Formats: sequence, structure tokens, C-alpha cells
Amino acid sequence: MKKIGIALLSIAVLSLIVAVPVFSDNYTYNYEKGADDWESTGMWHIVNETSQYRNANSGVSSFWYGSDLTGTYDSGTANSGRLVSPQINLKDSTKATLTFWYWYQTENMSKLYDQRFVQIREVGNGNWIDLDQLNNDPMEQWLQKTYDISAYKGKVIEVSFYFDMSDELANDYRGWYIDDVEVQVEKN
Repeated sequence: MKKIGIALLSIAVLSLIVAVPVFSDNYTYNYEKGADDWESTGMWHIVNETSQYRNANSGVSSFWYGSDLTGTYDSGTANSGRLVSPQINLKDSTKATLTFWYWYQTENMSKLYDQRFVQIREVGNGNWIDLDQLNNDPMEQWLQKTYDISAYKGKVIEVSFYFDMSDELANDYRGWYIDDVEVQVEKN
């Protein structure tokens, strides 16, 4: 009876292990140790405990589209900038999700001015694809977004946060913060 019990227990444990997806090669970025190989253009940069404009969802660091000189993204001219992740390998994935936290203050919440895009591309393809153009979301509070990016399974990708102020008017606002970015890769 003891051997049968152990065998049944082993089968039950094995069934449980097989039924639960295995998450591996997750990509998590909280920027507490710096840029983590993210690349940035425009006004994107790390802010931390030394910045008077720091704002983080967790810890003390995040990426911010704004100027430490003014506390806004007003440069006197129209400008834009892109924050790009390191390469993310989805080659053996069965499912993948992108999750991140953000905070913003811009001219308004519409799609027309001070535009905020979440984008993705396959490495080697120069074209960015919009996952979303953020709009009509509450300002001045940390918000979380999650996207299913399983359509890119089998590929190596990059994620981008693109800010475009579109004109030189009414840009005396704090800008856009990004923190706690995670790509969760599910493999069987």
C-alpha cells in the first residue's frame, strides 16, 4: 500500500507540475540600478533620489520625459523622444505579456497633443507598431497597463515608449514617467 501511495502522490505532483505553465526569461526593469541597457532620445532620462523631480511607482528611480532644469518638457520648440528596451527574446515562448506603470501630466488627455505611444517592433525591422496611443486616462497618478504581445512569439523584439509633443505650445507640464516594466514570457 505504501508504494502505491507514493506512486499516486508522484503522479499527482507530476500532473501539477505539467499543468502549471513555466515562466522563464522574464524581463523586469525598475531602474533602481540605472538604465538597464535601455536607450533613450529626446528628454528621456533616469530620475532618482537626487532629482527634485523624482517620481517612481516603486523604489526611487524611473525614466522621465522632462527637463531637470524646468521640471517640464517645454523646450521652446516641438520635440519628441523615444525610450527603447533592450532586446527581448520571445523565440521559445507560448505566451508573452508586457506590463508597466506610468504617470503623466500633459496639456490634456486627448490623442491630438502631447502624444504618448506604446510601441513594439521585431529586431531587424525598423518599423515601430503601435500597441496603444494612451489617452483619456487619469492624470497625476500611477497607472498600470498590460498588453498581450503573444503575436510576437518566436521573435526577438524591442518595446518603445514614444512621446511627441507635436507643437511648441502649452508644454509647461511635468511630462511622462515610466517604471516597473516587465515582459513575462511563458514557456511550456
